[in-house]
Amino acid sequence: MSAPSRPRALAICGPTAVGKSAIALDVASALDGEIVNADSRQIYRDLTVGTGVPSPQALASMPHHLFQFVDPCERYSAGAYVRDAAAVMDAIDSRSRRPIVVGGTGLYIEALGGTMPMDRRAADDDVRTRVRVEAAVHAHETLHEWLGVMAPGEAKRVPSNDRYRTLRALESVLSGRARDGSPEPSVPLVTRPLVIVALDLDSAVLAERIAARARAMFEDGIVDEALAVSRRCPDAPALTGLGYAEALAWSRGEMTRAEAIASTIQRTLRFAKRQRTWFRRMDTALRVDASDARAATDAIVSMARESNSRA
Repeated sequence: MSAPSRPRALAICGPTAVGKSAIALDVASALDGEIVNADSRQIYRDLTVGTGVPSPQALASMPHHLFQFVDPCERYSAGAYVRDAAAVMDAIDSRSRRPIVVGGTGLYIEALGGTMPMDRRAADDDVRTRVRVEAAVHAHETLHEWLGVMAPGEAKRVPSNDRYRTLRALESVLSGRARDGSPEPSVPLVTRPLVIVALDLDSAVLAERIAARARAMFEDGIVDEALAVSRRCPDAPALTGLGYAEALAWSRGEMTRAEAIASTIQRTLRFAKRQRTWFRRMDTALRVDASDARAATDAIVSMARESNSRA
């Protein structure tokens, strides 16, 4: 006799400062859930102020997983995230609770869920055009991580900072050919069906929240965090996060405090724009306006319960 099917896990995503953490906490409380991080910066230890990690009170209120568990000096890949998140979610299932995946890293969520934007059919069905379009939207680091999820062998052969070879390798893999000419499957490491909710806000409101968050980061000690990590490992991947480069530049006298804050705001606005573009392309995601957190929570809980009843 086959085991009963488990309900699809819920994933709540959206751009930075949209209010994901607070809404997810209320959703998890209503659904007897546990929160699983899907933010590529909140995974790092010792970086709290600039990454928007949930408050100590929120973390203590219910189980939270995959927050601040990676040394900031280390690199962490999308493939590693899929393996770690799948293991955590299996454990949550074993407790008869519901995994609530929360974060702003679309690559993590879609790799975990078994869908990848670059696997979607483009209008002209031309692989080279597809790769060029994706390269215009996403950072090089994201493109190389995609390659690592779809074709780990190819990714190991291509230097992580070699943009040209990364794009050519993606074209090859998406065409079904590995470097040695043999087929290499373009599938994620793990498929874990997800019900995806994409939160969003009016652009002007989101911009105000981003500006307020950036100013608060500099008030709350992001410079001290950045300096502590940089002393231990100056090239730490985690220090590429929003605000940390500016904090270090200010500490070296390369920027004034006002310039550092302004740069952080502008970089975050550009980042949020890329996030919104990504999430809008998630064709099956439920779109929820986050301007009213209570209404957003109610809509997500209702949708999740309906989805569970159909599973």
